[in-house]
Order: sequence, then structure tokens, then C-alpha cells
Amino acid sequence: MGSCGNNLMKSLMFIFNGLVWILGIVLIIIGIVVLVEGNNWDDIIDNKTVPVSIMLLIVGVMIAIVGFLGCCGAMKQNTAMLLIYAIVLSIIILVQLVAGILAFIFSDEAKELVSDGLDKALDEYGASKSYTEGLDWLQEFFECCGINAATDWKKSSDIATYWISTGNHTMDVPDSCCKTVETGCGLGKAAGVSSTINNKGCLDQAIDSAYDKGIMMGVCGFIFIAIELMAVVLAALLRRN
Repeated sequence: MGSCGNNLMKSLMFIFNGLVWILGIVLIIIGIVVLVEGNNWDDIIDNKTVPVSIMLLIVGVMIAIVGFLGCCGAMKQNTAMLLIYAIVLSIIILVQLVAGILAFIFSDEAKELVSDGLDKALDEYGASKSYTEGLDWLQEFFECCGINAATDWKKSSDIATYWISTGNHTMDVPDSCCKTVETGCGLGKAAGVSSTINNKGCLDQAIDSAYDKGIMMGVCGFIFIAIELMAVVLAALLRRN
């Protein structure tokens, strides 16, 4: 291959590896955000935020390092470095594909996990600080109330047992259900639909939000994998040359 073609491949290698490196940094940032923000709702999803955030951080660091090695290998045209780069990046691609497939396969289990967590949170609301703060955060963030509706909080639903048994909250919802959160704004609002509270249940709101973000993440994932595959192909061509 002529020097012109070789230089073109090197330039493309730098571009694609720059994108791979940026992907690694993005995953690191997402991992940190999940780790920090996950404290708000970790109990509700059975303490799954820490392992997820750690996985994102590990993969992000690996991708960032691999991207850097790819640039060095292309610049020096070091065959050993390019081979290691291609192998490691191929493994990362396989891990990403497996993770995406598993996320799709176990999506129903994830919904059941969230449902069980919300049920536990309502039952422990007021008794457990972590569940109380987590559910308040969830209801404000997703603009929702209860598991399926605000009526989950009333006495006849028999879900929020501690909340009902203390303070005579037989027909009240927490203030975090209100569209404008104020002290006492949830009093008497568990009877049914009200214009001053968020009437949609948190389960559907959380699942719908996850589904919308999942589609966006899936599209981004395919784009990133395509970029990574192109980087592997370029590394193989440079090494052969």
C-alpha cells in the first residue's frame, strides 16, 4: 500500500480512536452519576446501582485506555500494540453485545424488581429513612404517586401500612406526590384523581422513562459498536501493512 493510503488509514485511526476514547469518558461519567444519584433509590431496586455503576466505570476506563493505546499504536505503527488493541477492543464489543442482549431478555424481570421494590417502599414508608427518602425522590423526579395510582396510599389499599397506622393518614398521600410540594399539600388526596397531585403511578412512569431512554441508548450503542468495529478493521489493516 502506498504512503498516501497508509497516511489516510492512520488519520482515520486517530479519528475513530478519538471517538472510542470519548465513549470511554462518557461511560465513566455515567457510572459516577449512577453511583452518586443511585443512593436516592438504591433500596427500591434491591441495591443494584452499585454493581451497575462499577461495571460502567470499569468498561469506561478500559475503553479510554484502549483508545489511547490505539492512537499510540497507529502513530508508531507498532504491530504488537495494534494486535493487543484489536483483540481487547473486540472483547469489549462482545461484552457490549452480550450486555445489550441480556438487558433485553431480562427486561420483564427488571419491571418485576421495580414493582417489588415500590411495594416494599410503600410498606416501609415512614418507618425506614432510606425507603422514605427514596420514594419521595422517585415521586418528585417522575412526577408520580404510589405504585399504580395515588389511591395506593389510602387505607383500603392496605399497602402503605406504616404510613396509615401512624398519623391517621387514612386518605392522605405524601407531600412528594403534589405538583407543587408544600407541607400538608397531600392531605385528603388519596381518594382519587386530583388536579393538585401527580395521579400517575410510579411503576408505569419509571418503566416508560426507562423504555424511552433504552431506545436512545440502543441506537447510541449500535453507533458506538460500529465505530469500534471500524477501529478494529483499521488496526488490522495497519498491522498487516
